[in-house]
Amino acid sequence: MLKQLVMSAFQLQVIAVVCLSSASAVAETLTVSDAWARATPPGKRMTAAYATLQNSGRQPLVIIGAASSIAGATSIHETRIDRDRATMSPVQRLTIEAGERVTLQPGGLHIMLMHLKEGLSEGQNIDICLELENNDSHCSAFAVARNGIASHHQH
Repeated sequence: MLKQLVMSAFQLQVIAVVCLSSASAVAETLTVSDAWARATPPGKRMTAAYATLQNSGRQPLVIIGAASSIAGATSIHETRIDRDRATMSPVQRLTIEAGERVTLQPGGLHIMLMHLKEGLSEGQNIDICLELENNDSHCSAFAVARNGIASHHQH
């Protein structure tokens, strides 16, 4: 009986280690590049952030949210244009297939940062974390720029 109990405890530990390491491995397959957030004019407490997201893994990644300590609310949105009218709506699940690249860009998918605790100035860096369906998260630094990452590098 004791031998079975010890063996069961050991098996549970092995399962836990495998599960935890596979969850972390999923986050490691997500690469965030060209990450930038738009600088805010004085008094404005909302902005958007953009990046290229690459899934280098063998399984789809599902992003279910975003978070940042500089904003009271952070979420993924999509801008759609219908009859010359732009509308923005929240995206509950953003699936990035294995080997796929998704671009968050003005006029399309983007991260909304709302209720900012302070204005964002060009040259600043902020952290944004993408929350994955498997309860893992992937945090990256986003450079604050007026008109995109290219303008940030042209000082």
